[in-house]
Amino acid sequence: MKILIYVFTICLIYKGVWAQEINNSTPVSKEFHSFGKLNRSENEKLKLINTKSVSETFTKPQTDLFEKEFKAELDINNLRKEIKSERKSNFSQKQTGEKFHWKPFLAQTGIFLGLQHSFRLFQKKTRDELGGKFFKDWGKSVTNLRGWNDGDNAFTNYIAHPIQGSITGRIFIQNSERAKNVEFGISKIYWESRAKAFVWSTIYSIQFEMGPISEATIGNVGMRKKNGYSTMAWVDLVVTPTVGTVWLIIEDFFEKYVLKNWLEKKVKNKTVIKFFRVLFAPTTSFGSILQGKYPWWREYRSM
Repeated sequence: MKILIYVFTICLIYKGVWAQEINNSTPVSKEFHSFGKLNRSENEKLKLINTKSVSETFTKPQTDLFEKEFKAELDINNLRKEIKSERKSNFSQKQTGEKFHWKPFLAQTGIFLGLQHSFRLFQKKTRDELGGKFFKDWGKSVTNLRGWNDGDNAFTNYIAHPIQGSITGRIFIQNSERAKNVEFGISKIYWESRAKAFVWSTIYSIQFEMGPISEATIGNVGMRKKNGYSTMAWVDLVVTPTVGTVWLIIEDFFEKYVLKNWLEKKVKNKTVIKFFRVLFAPTTSFGSILQGKYPWWREYRSM
C-alpha cells in the first residue's frame, strides 16, 4: 500500500509537469484581446469630436481653417490619450482582481510534494518503514503526536522546514492575481494576501506531516522515538508555516528595496543581478523554477 502511495506521488510530478506545459501554452485570454477595443462610449466621444472638427473645417472662414484644424487635432489626441489611460487602468484592475489560477497551483504543489517524498526515499530510515499495514501504521504515527522536540537537529527544524513553509506560501502567491501584483508595504491587500499564504502553508504542512501523502504514511514518522523524543511533535507543525511566512515577507522586502530599487538600478551586469536575485530570494527563485522558468526570472521585472 505504501509503495502505491509513492507511485501516486510520482504521478503527481508527471501530471504537474504536464499541467504546467498546458498552462504555459494557453493562448492569451479573450479579456486581453478585447483590451485594445474601444467601448461604445469611447467610440461615441471620438465620433463627436471628428464630426465637430469636420463641421468647423467647412463652415469657418478660410483664415481660421488652420487654427481650427489644429485645435480639433489637439482635442482628438488628448481624448485618445485619456481613453488609452482608462484602458490601461481597467486592464490593471482586472489583473489585480481575485482571479486564482487553480491548475498551475495544484500542479506546482504536486511537483513540490513529489520532490520532497522522492528525496526522502533516498533515506534508508524511510525505505525501512515502507512495509506494514497502511492505515494501522498511519494511525499509530499520528496518535503519537506529543511534545515540542521531535529529535531532529536545529537546522532541520528551524531552517529547512521554514524554507518549505516559504515555498508553499510562494506557490499560493504566484498563482493569485491579487497577491502577486502587490509589493512589500503597509497596504491592506499585501498583508491580507500574505495571511492567505500563511493559511495555505499551514494546510500543506499538516498534510506533509500527518496527511494521506505524508511522512506519517511514507516512512511511518511518529511510530518510533528518536533521541528519546517522539518523531511526531508540534515543532514542525508550528515553525514551518509561521517562520516560513516571515521568511517569505523578508524576501518580499529584499526584492523591493535591495534588488529592484537599489541593486538593479546601479548594476548593469546581468550575471551579477541573476546571482543576487537567487541569493537574496531563494524560495522566490524556487517558485520561478516550479513555474518552468529560470530561478532569477521575475514576472514583472525583465533583466
